[in-house]
Amino acid sequence: MPEVSNQHVYRMARFLPFDPSHDQIYEEYQVASDSLNLDTAAYSYVLEAAKSGAHVIVLTGDAGHGKTHLCRRVIEGLLGFNEEEARKLINESCKGEQIISAKDGTPATGAVRIFKDISELATEKAAELVERASDGKVTTIICANEGRLRAVLASDAAGQNCSDILKSFETSFVDGRASRDGRIHIVNLNHQSIAAGDDGQSLGDRAIRDWTSGSRWRSCADCDARSTCPINRNREMLSERVAEEDAAARKAKLRLLFATLERIGYVITIRDMLMALAYLLTGGLKCEDVHRMRRGRRKGWQQSYAFYNLAFAPPHTLSREQLKSLPLMQQLPKLDPGRRAIREIDERIINQQDIFGHGQLDLQFPAPATSNENIIDAADGIDEIIGDPRNKKQRADEAENVTKVVRALRRRAYFDNVGSANLDMSHLGFPYGSEFLQIVHGDLDSHARALLKRQIIAGLHHIQGLQFAEQSPTLHLVDPAFGRSMSGTAILAAKIKSADVDLKRLSEKWGPSDEISHHVNQTVDWIDRHVVLRIQGQLQEPQDLLLDLMMFDCILRAAAGHVPTKFYEHDIRRVASFLGRIAQSSRATSDQIDLVRDGRSQTISIDGNTIQVGIA
Repeated sequence: MPEVSNQHVYRMARFLPFDPSHDQIYEEYQVASDSLNLDTAAYSYVLEAAKSGAHVIVLTGDAGHGKTHLCRRVIEGLLGFNEEEARKLINESCKGEQIISAKDGTPATGAVRIFKDISELATEKAAELVERASDGKVTTIICANEGRLRAVLASDAAGQNCSDILKSFETSFVDGRASRDGRIHIVNLNHQSIAAGDDGQSLGDRAIRDWTSGSRWRSCADCDARSTCPINRNREMLSERVAEEDAAARKAKLRLLFATLERIGYVITIRDMLMALAYLLTGGLKCEDVHRMRRGRRKGWQQSYAFYNLAFAPPHTLSREQLKSLPLMQQLPKLDPGRRAIREIDERIINQQDIFGHGQLDLQFPAPATSNENIIDAADGIDEIIGDPRNKKQRADEAENVTKVVRALRRRAYFDNVGSANLDMSHLGFPYGSEFLQIVHGDLDSHARALLKRQIIAGLHHIQGLQFAEQSPTLHLVDPAFGRSMSGTAILAAKIKSADVDLKRLSEKWGPSDEISHHVNQTVDWIDRHVVLRIQGQLQEPQDLLLDLMMFDCILRAAAGHVPTKFYEHDIRRVASFLGRIAQSSRATSDQIDLVRDGRSQTISIDGNTIQVGIA
């Protein structure tokens, strides 16, 4: 068979920043053959808002979320232009001064005015244009990052319209409404998740399905390098048409990986996602690279290009500087399951030889110099790697090879569901992550919720420096005037009953989405990234603290008796500050002093000249 080049591989290469044609990933420079039109919740919401006569639609979020892409799609869906015509209008008529009407000869109605990027304008000029544009005669779409948006709307040139938009923007964080009256809509794309949706409906799943399925891979069937091509192997492992259930499970684990990053505070844009997926499928290789490396290398080089290894460790063909241009690839190694030892998993992948099928391309490793073999099949565990090293260098090489194989097997085990499902988050470094997911998925029954609240209370005690002889169901708050308890005695400001402590997902804080019009989780592909710790007690209004996965994990680690204070320093400070504010508000004025001494609650009261000490 001949050496064949697949044009789809080159298409994916244009999404990577190491390729000269990388500008194709930017909406303004794309051609129709490269564009990937994902129907997002944001697109549906913006289109419906424009059709219903909205005066202003604000698209805010980091660069790369697809604000310009959304504007182009709206021009197509609302006004009847085709893709190339809409892209031309984006480049020529979207600076906030032109009105774009429906295409002649189409049944479409309406008109839009678009600020493609308000950052291109001076602050005062932008405010003047926004003020004049918000007249309600046409729908105005404003694209801006959050900082620039605030600066424009609060500038000296801003008037009543700018003030109304700013108020809607700020209150959307408080009440979870994207619009108060249907006139002004705020679509915050920083809330958009590429991991939202089950059963293969997330943005990431749909992008992978588009790139791994269909006739684009037909040319590979005639290529003599097919059986040794890591790009084709990645496609086979992630394509449901090829691997069926295994591919669906692997994509579910990839979705969990992305969702976990989002839940520890990292915002993944669609641009980040597309670059990352192109990298995970190709490893930066093109067809000619595969043909050249196949001819000139010893066997076993393909394993470093397996998608599950690329996610956490770069191949030697990419420099550190090249990898820095892939933002998501800087974050994924934090969650590397290959660096975490879980006994249940390790015993199976190392000692059992029936976990993975033999002869799989991604499990073939170069044999060490001390071996008589040319290649090692990792499906057999690590027995073949361990040889008879005779010197320091050979021992170091053997240790490096063992580490490399074991890490690869752990990663493959994560994606292939080796081990129980409750170990998924432990694989990623969050031993209490399953409890976090139970809250955001609404899977906690009343008994489990009560036990979890008890753990949270114990963690809050530890963060304050309180030590009890046995776990207390009551939340004790140290008086902020005395700071964190560092000795065996602490003076208390308040006691909060367990019933007045609650845990809920962020979307519940704003109320049920089916009862609130223009709920923020209807504007984008949404996942709950925070758990709300709510404390009521004797307070006039409940006090809420948003816990991302990192803070939640910090509190439960503290409940177990130890938390690395240097690593969690910022999170501990936030929690302590929150508890201090509640303690300050709850402090009672009486002649009785509550304290904790030697792990037990006591009270001190003064009766005339007599000081009485009792057990609380």
